[in-house]
Amino acid sequence: MARRRRNKRYRRGRLTVLLRFFSFVLICAAIVTALILFFRVETVEITGNQRYTTEEVVEVTGIQEGDNLFLLNKYAIADQITGQLPYVQSVRFWRELPDTIVIEITECQAVAAVVQSEEAWLVSQGGKLLERVPAEQASGYLQITGVTLLLPTEGSTMELPEDGNISEEQLLSLLTVLSERNMLAEASQIDCSDEEALVMRYAGRFDVQVPYDADFNKKLYALQQIINTLQDNETGTVILTLPDRSFFKPDSN
Repeated sequence: MARRRRNKRYRRGRLTVLLRFFSFVLICAAIVTALILFFRVETVEITGNQRYTTEEVVEVTGIQEGDNLFLLNKYAIADQITGQLPYVQSVRFWRELPDTIVIEITECQAVAAVVQSEEAWLVSQGGKLLERVPAEQASGYLQITGVTLLLPTEGSTMELPEDGNISEEQLLSLLTVLSERNMLAEASQIDCSDEEALVMRYAGRFDVQVPYDADFNKKLYALQQIINTLQDNETGTVILTLPDRSFFKPDSN
């Protein structure tokens, strides 16, 4: 008798668990159905854009009125925006229910120009190729010479040959350190044509020799220390290629 009661309670317990499970499934299905049926795009709001108009960004997204807010492929849309609008560095999304998708873009700026023959590619600090311009139009940017870009296209990331004097990682590291030390504005050229060391034209007065595999943070700190000891009218070459010391070689009069 007691055993029969236990079996009955066991069956009742199993039935309760199954009912709860199916109730949960039905509730989830109802929620998903509601999301699909009712939350449709009526407004696409763009923020953070300065170079591109709202209409340009919306067109690139491919989002149409009536698309479902929760079925949009945000990663694909972000790739479309950053690929087709080169000056967009990053993209963020959020929804404002019931019918608005907000897209926040972060734009980047050109900090240097990779000069090749009669043309130049403007490049961001992160190495994104922004646009190709005639070389004379890039004269106001830091000039990077002595390198060859591999299959450059607008919106792609800069790539350099593996057998070149400098890698893209090294070059971007140098640009980053220059920016972090507030030295980027004073650098007018980085020449990578020499096999032993790059030569950076700095402050309009110095040719700075730096090894390609250097710790750029330490080398630029040494450069600053040397310049602080010089007079404002002194010009010459700063040698940073030796492992144990750095020195200034003045121009001969």
